[in-house]
Amino acid sequence: MNAVIKEKITLIDTMGLDELAERLKKIEFRGLYNERGHAALPYKYATFSLAKVYPSCILGESPTIKLADKEKHPLFSPQPTIYLNQLDIIETVDSFLKKNGMKVSKLTGAVQYNWEGRGNFHMLPPIVEKHTYDMKDGFIDFKKLLKKFGNLYVKDSKDNMHKISERYLESFYIDEVSSVREMDALHHNSHLLNYGSRFSGKVDFYIVCDGSHRIDYSTEKLNEPINVIVVKPGKYDLVPYYAFPVPFYPTIRLSSKQAEKMYPRLERDKIHLLNDFLKKTLHYDWTKAELNVSRLRSNI
Repeated sequence: MNAVIKEKITLIDTMGLDELAERLKKIEFRGLYNERGHAALPYKYATFSLAKVYPSCILGESPTIKLADKEKHPLFSPQPTIYLNQLDIIETVDSFLKKNGMKVSKLTGAVQYNWEGRGNFHMLPPIVEKHTYDMKDGFIDFKKLLKKFGNLYVKDSKDNMHKISERYLESFYIDEVSSVREMDALHHNSHLLNYGSRFSGKVDFYIVCDGSHRIDYSTEKLNEPINVIVVKPGKYDLVPYYAFPVPFYPTIRLSSKQAEKMYPRLERDKIHLLNDFLKKTLHYDWTKAELNVSRLRSNI
């Protein structure tokens, strides 16, 4: 038994799916703005529903997501690395939830709790976003992908606005002095990713947005399905996720984020959509929804 199991955790509140969905609609991008310069909201027009993710049965096969209408899809992830200290944290919280008649794998809304000495946090079902990408011979059609950004902008270091859908950003200041005359908004390796040369046309990807470790804990350690929240486009398409979808397995297992420094040649991490100057602009600010889901990490 891990030492962290002895930690004192107390229940504060629970929240149903409807209330949670209203909060999720308030999440903001950390660096993506509308034409008025206000932070854009990734889920403002989205819809939310519950589904289940089932463990894989074949070596190397991804877990499967089963929707309410019984439709099944392979699950994709932007995060190919699992950190064992994060699994320890989830196991600790799961132990606490079981004492209160709940389980990480069977949540249908959010649970707020206090971890003594660390703070207040929320545990919710993993969030899976549905994205439909246009493919040509297995490659993503970036021209059509960028159209999904519509009238959304990033700011440079002088607060100049640059429209992402135009792809090539002119006079982009990386600090108060230096600028790039013309900069490709996409990551320099993005054109290399191929999903199978036989596939063209529209392809649906169900991508884990938050909760890879919760899914791994349930499907691998517990070998049981886990409830997830599926986010689908409503009035408008979802903005493309910040990293490209990759199969959930095989994965890399490390003891912690710090342990990556021990393996400088590992060379397997998120494949970002945008270039190194912009790659974090598509991250979500959960605090705008009054949800604390990402700050609980190891003490290191």
